[in-house]
Amino acid sequence: TVQEINDLDEKAWMLLYKGQYDEAVKVWEEVKEIAERNLAPENEIRLNALSNLGFGYTANGQYQQAELLLNDVLIVQRKFSERNLLSLATNINMLTRQNLKQHMCEHGQARISCAH
Repeated sequence: TVQEINDLDEKAWMLLYKGQYDEAVKVWEEVKEIAERNLAPENEIRLNALSNLGFGYTANGQYQQAELLLNDVLIVQRKFSERNLLSLATNINMLTRQNLKQHMCEHGQARISCAH
């Protein structure tokens, strides 16, 4: 199961790097299903899989889905924060950057591409 998650995660990153955002998100959604079915809520591999899907949603312009998912991840990480401090900080940073990008794109202030 962990190997399957890792293999699919790698595939999703490769798709993302190629600009195939929809396909990457589909693979990460599959990873999410496998991780949620087989791993404990606080498992780092599971949390990483969910965080990666949140990143994929953000890259694909699916900001609301990203925010909901990353907030759920943060709730679990806070509960088990002693073991997950670095991961918690990373997800807070990702969520903040995603919100800033969305705000800047909505108000025509972005110096980055708003296209996905």
